[in-house]
Amino acid sequence: MNQPVTRGAYRYSRHPLYVAHVLIYLSVGLASASWVFLLLTVLLAVVVSLSVADEEHYCLGKYGNAYREYMNRTPRWIGLPKS
Repeated sequence: MNQPVTRGAYRYSRHPLYVAHVLIYLSVGLASASWVFLLLTVLLAVVVSLSVADEEHYCLGKYGNAYREYMNRTPRWIGLPKS
């Protein structure tokens, strides 16, 4: 692939799979009222937050300006596209 994927869920978030994982862990923790699961959710969110910078750096190297433009118009986590 020569271009980053920018359609579907990737239109609203640069990392929709990570967002989904954190939301699933949060939902299970709340539904089961498990403080252990909620703690794991916080740890997962921290680890994901630290790792996405490396992933985005890799994508900038691989896709160049196409990914930079994608970063400028799409939020890292979730939201409406800027254009």
